[in-house]
Amino acid sequence: MNSNFEPIGVLDIGSYQLKFIIFKIQDSKFDILSKSISHTNGIKKGSISDLSQLSESIKNIIGKAEEDTKIKIKNIYVCPSSTNSSFVNFCQSKNIGGYEVDHEKDMQFLINSGVTLFKDQNKSCNILHLFNLNSKIDKDIVCENPKGMIADTLENEMNIVYSKTNAIKNFEKVISKTYLKSEKIIYAPYALALLSYADNPLADMSMTIDFGHDKTSVSIFRNDIFAYASSIPVGSWHITNDISKSLNLSFEISENLKKDHSSCLIVNSDKIQEFVETEESGFRSYKKISNNILNRVVNARVEEIIDLINQDLIFLRSKNINFNKILVTGEGSKIDGFQTILKKKLHCKSLSIEKFQPKIKKDIPDNFDVCISVINLIINPYPKEIPFFSNKKEDFFEKIYSFLN
Repeated sequence: MNSNFEPIGVLDIGSYQLKFIIFKIQDSKFDILSKSISHTNGIKKGSISDLSQLSESIKNIIGKAEEDTKIKIKNIYVCPSSTNSSFVNFCQSKNIGGYEVDHEKDMQFLINSGVTLFKDQNKSCNILHLFNLNSKIDKDIVCENPKGMIADTLENEMNIVYSKTNAIKNFEKVISKTYLKSEKIIYAPYALALLSYADNPLADMSMTIDFGHDKTSVSIFRNDIFAYASSIPVGSWHITNDISKSLNLSFEISENLKKDHSSCLIVNSDKIQEFVETEESGFRSYKKISNNILNRVVNARVEEIIDLINQDLIFLRSKNINFNKILVTGEGSKIDGFQTILKKKLHCKSLSIEKFQPKIKKDIPDNFDVCISVINLIINPYPKEIPFFSNKKEDFFEKIYSFLN
């Protein structure tokens, strides 16, 4: 890849906040020129609810960053909310008949036919990321490059991350209103998992959990393979909503309680704290809140989220797989005691559960974890991802992996 780029942007479109970074790459190292956060308008439950509001929010955050740096950018990478995205794994095989494996006739054929099969079964979806993982000849011999080898059969394993076509088109339409070009739409759990793997390349199994605003994503690297990803539609917002309803408090006060005073851990305590609530009439009323009750509300929702993760990863239990490391990120992961409850409740065991803190992050705030992960993906592309997806009808790919060139 070219190690030098003009300044470019990364936009993380969260349901609660927009995060935007302008950066430049020189000699395979990146320099942050500007970063900004603003409240998201026009998105509900991961989908665009108001095109104009979201477009205006994005224009404002990009404009502010450009003004700070006195630089006009042309291109951006975009990470929309991942609730509309899905992950699928499948394997195809071809009879070679005892001849040499040919690049075009056999290897490229399996990839193209795999994409055709996926598109035939998912006509309303677009592929975001396509991974060519393992090739096997004669059922059990794994080959990094089977080209030229004599075989009776050739098998090819692929992973695909995809999203609803209209959802992608709507996000692209929003970006087009900023007069910028969207270089690529990135699936955030994949970018986060790749950076976790890049920081721990010797780990056999690593999992990244992003405990976000209205969703919790899980992504797994096994050896050097992006093995699994999913998104659970429950997040930190649901905890705030529970506090608000259970204790009859405004959403703003409930959010502050969650961030500053709550814990996932339930301890027997009579401790009472006093908080100020502003009424619409302008009068202030004081309400005493039991920390014990507050923590029980938080604990119930956090345990539900972990139970949902356990259900999502039930396929791992039969394989008795242990993780070298589990990394956590997202605002919800900052709640006191979260890692303790996760270690206790998660059925998948791990040698360590740690905060997502890769080396390249340096002193950049946690809010920008997705943006930093995308920058890493740009600098260090994942070699098992097919890097260019073509819209041409006659051929799905203009470029395949370097070892096939």
